[in-house]
Amino acid sequence: MTQQVRILLADDDEFEKERISNILDAHDYVVKTSKNGKLALFDAIEFLPHVFLINVALPKLDGLKVLELIRENPLLQNSPVIMYAKQGADTRKAMDLGADDVLVKPFSEKELIRSVKARLLKYEKLAAVGLQKRHEVDTEVFASYYHEFNTLLHGILGGTNLLINSNGAYSQQQTQELLFSVLKSGLRLNHSLSNLLMLEEIKRADVNRELITMFTNGISGKGWTSKIAAELQHMASEMYGRVDDLNVTLQDCDIRIKPEYLLRIFIEVTDNALKFSKPLQKVSVTGTVKDENYVITITDQGKGFPLANLQEVAPYKQFSTKKYDHSGLGIGLYLVKRLVQFNFGEITVNSNANGSTFTIVLPLLLR
Repeated sequence: MTQQVRILLADDDEFEKERISNILDAHDYVVKTSKNGKLALFDAIEFLPHVFLINVALPKLDGLKVLELIRENPLLQNSPVIMYAKQGADTRKAMDLGADDVLVKPFSEKELIRSVKARLLKYEKLAAVGLQKRHEVDTEVFASYYHEFNTLLHGILGGTNLLINSNGAYSQQQTQELLFSVLKSGLRLNHSLSNLLMLEEIKRADVNRELITMFTNGISGKGWTSKIAAELQHMASEMYGRVDDLNVTLQDCDIRIKPEYLLRIFIEVTDNALKFSKPLQKVSVTGTVKDENYVITITDQGKGFPLANLQEVAPYKQFSTKKYDHSGLGIGLYLVKRLVQFNFGEITVNSNANGSTFTIVLPLLLR
């Protein structure tokens, strides 16, 4: 590795933190320290460490939870993580959660540097393999693009052509229905293009990690709730004709995420809820402050869809297309998953024959 290696050290023990920092400095590593688990995660986004050194015993978030969130975050998940703890701590759990090594305190300078060098060597080999895989071309992607855009353009051009050549043959109601169909296709095309653009930005950021900062470290700012509620109501009305089915109740506060990405999360999951339910089946969108997090819950009364876990969510993968026959590129939920992961949130889904519930937890702005 030709550039200087960056190491993020997370420990609330000032004496131990200084001891380890001095060792790493002496070996020409660039060190950044964090005093608790939450700050370590957000420091990592700005610092982009090559290696993590994390004390298992941390305030705010313990080291094991920090490790778990690192392994879920696309930007950081491949970085080597070295944990350390006192003799008798649950080191087995650390390895199960994806730690690359666990050192027992007190460890020597030789043990520490040997572990760091071994982890860096392994990281370089994995990075080379990952770069090759990222550049593989999947021809099915282009088929998805063509089918989706061609279907929507057909709806727009076909409906417009009928209206132009109708010569007054349609009633006012029929004309309004055709106009609504054209508008719906246009809105869906705009939605798909917007999602596709964001997906391409994420793919570029996966290759060039410095670009990932565009998705992280934002602040929602207060007053965002009214704008998001209005956008959701507009979508329910214009795209589904179901404004009365949607109930939105949001508590206002500062969340650690950019407002445009917060809006995207609400739009995509609410769109999914409306898509997989029917008229008169209620869709509820709530947002509340709980502890140091903001909890978003989006519930519908539809028939649900088969999703065993969020690992199944991937670009161009649609669920229940035979049952519902919905159009779309199948990337909306994938974008939500990535945006939540980028901002160290958590997302869970429970879907069955009585409906689906998405729960998204995002950290509040730290004061």
